[in-house]
Amino acid sequence: MASIDDCYNQLVAANGELSQIDQGIQTVNSSLQTVDSDVQATTAAVQSGFSQLYTIANYTNQLLLYQTQQNDTMICYLEKIARQTCALLNEAALQTAAQQAMRADLDDLRQLYELANPAAAVEQARLEALQAQVEKCCPPPVPTPPCKFEPCKQPGDVPPPPRPHNPPPPPPVQAPKKAQAVKAK
Repeated sequence: MASIDDCYNQLVAANGELSQIDQGIQTVNSSLQTVDSDVQATTAAVQSGFSQLYTIANYTNQLLLYQTQQNDTMICYLEKIARQTCALLNEAALQTAAQQAMRADLDDLRQLYELANPAAAVEQARLEALQAQVEKCCPPPVPTPPCKFEPCKQPGDVPPPPRPHNPPPPPPVQAPKKAQAVKAK
């Protein structure tokens, strides 16, 4: 049968074992707290990085929209140029044919006029010379051009790039200290 001293000794030994176990648990808890703070610091750094990536992606999207608007403006100008060029070409073809026909008709009329009215032909030449002197002094008004430039809608200014905020780098992650194995006595 065990005596009270034996029970007391066993309780003291058990208490020593429990103290060692408690010390081991405290060491593990300390290591877990270090790991937890490292995980929180890393999480904050990752969140900051993703925030900066989000900002950069938004700016890239703004630039793409600006480029698209500039392309729309260029297409508008090219369309106007194409329409005006086509209209000018059509008009030039009509005017060339009309002017050639008119030149032939006017040459015929002038020749008939000079043959029928020689005195009037001399007077006409004198009036033309007088008209040239008047136009040299006081030129006739310049007709208003039929085409007026109409600018296309411009997209505006390029938005400024985002200013990166450089947070301090996260603290270096350290491996947790290994808990020393508790030796059972």
